[in-house]
Amino acid sequence: MNKIRENILGNKKEYFIIFLILFSLVSFFIVDRYALDTYFYESTGMRYNAVYPYFHDGRLFMSAFLYSLSYLHISFATGKLISWLLAFISLFISIVLAYNMLLKYKKKKIITILISCCLVVNPFIIEYFMFPEFTGIMCLGVLFTFLCIYCLNNYFSSNKKKLLLVAFASSMCSVMCYQGAISLLFIIPFLFLLKDSKSFKKVIKRFSIVCLIFLAAALTTFALTKILGASRLGSSVNFISSFKGILKGLKILLLECYMTLPKYMLVIMAGITFVLTLITLKNYSNKLIFYILCILALLIVPALPHFFASYIWMVPRSNLGYGLLAVYPIVFYALYNKESKIVDVIFLSCMVVLLVSQTICAINYVKGAISNDTLNYFEAKKVSQEIEKYEKDNNISVNKIVVYYDASPTYVYENVKSAGDMNPRAFGYKWSYRAAINTRLNRTLIDGVSDKTIENYCKSKDWQSFDDEQIKFVNNTLHVCIY
Repeated sequence: MNKIRENILGNKKEYFIIFLILFSLVSFFIVDRYALDTYFYESTGMRYNAVYPYFHDGRLFMSAFLYSLSYLHISFATGKLISWLLAFISLFISIVLAYNMLLKYKKKKIITILISCCLVVNPFIIEYFMFPEFTGIMCLGVLFTFLCIYCLNNYFSSNKKKLLLVAFASSMCSVMCYQGAISLLFIIPFLFLLKDSKSFKKVIKRFSIVCLIFLAAALTTFALTKILGASRLGSSVNFISSFKGILKGLKILLLECYMTLPKYMLVIMAGITFVLTLITLKNYSNKLIFYILCILALLIVPALPHFFASYIWMVPRSNLGYGLLAVYPIVFYALYNKESKIVDVIFLSCMVVLLVSQTICAINYVKGAISNDTLNYFEAKKVSQEIEKYEKDNNISVNKIVVYYDASPTYVYENVKSAGDMNPRAFGYKWSYRAAINTRLNRTLIDGVSDKTIENYCKSKDWQSFDDEQIKFVNNTLHVCIY
């Protein structure tokens, strides 16, 4: 353990470079903004969200985080800032762990730093930062994941059982934060099976341990969600239906990347790195076979949890493993191939292009979030004016709300960068409308009783923008139609 500590503390210049790269990748996410969940979170309160849904979903660290903020009377805005700081620290330590793990095998420090950054801050982690109040705990889960991988790798070379125990504990803590990185617990350690291992027996032993680590995390998730009553696990598994849903979701995820990268960039970069690594292995049949097995693991393992979900939702945050598609062959090359200046330069260029591209996409998402918040605010202001006018004219207090859809509701504002759960309209969904109104207007409107006449009226319309006709009042109830 002392040797590990010395190795980690001995690369201060490299850590400063890592700090600068990470800061350039995520610093702009510190801007205060709202996701749909943020409105719900602020309107219902920290303690409610600590239980529903996070405690019931087995995300115990999220639950503890919210209870701590509530107990310490920390404001929502300050909580989001703390969340960003926790995320930054967690990702920085994760990159440092990955760097020290890889440096044993790849001595060129710049390329090793970039590989480590791409492993930890892959494009799909952008969605973690689109939920500002929970970014910190989600990234803490990434830290536990890489702590597990780091300890496991050192256990393979030292055979110290303490490291194995820390690895198991870290894997379970990882999924108690967020389950999106669970596939990394298998696909990254799998790469190291042949390192410093000359016997087939040792490889099998290592593979068994990797499987047990992954299984421990999976069973922890399964047990907690079953015991605590989560709604995300399916009551029964239909493998054929799930398989079709996963394939359909993967097509969008890998080709379009939910705009965390330019369209097709991930698969193009993955194709380049895959083929180039394949060429370097043409004279090494054993390594070539293992390489193919690693790629198969990368393609299969991240999809496995979705077979047991109540619904298929192949979004970046729940599929962090697929974000490694382009960098994974580079890691294999760094571990098992002799150094080549030409190959190093090509891979270095690929990683720079990936990091720069995902940063540009992330900045555009933050700009979109700011525009989204502004448009949501102005829409809430218009509703507020109608409520205040009605209350003044009728000497009544409005305390209930019912939300309807028109014939073709719009879920995204025009010219706002949005995909999946990132930057949708707060006033585009029934479940988020009341939360957004209450948060923006500082009210406590509760659900009212729907009116069939108003509902049919809304369905007969197809508004393209906000209109006074979308607002109706019946006694103390606001009836509003989503356009």
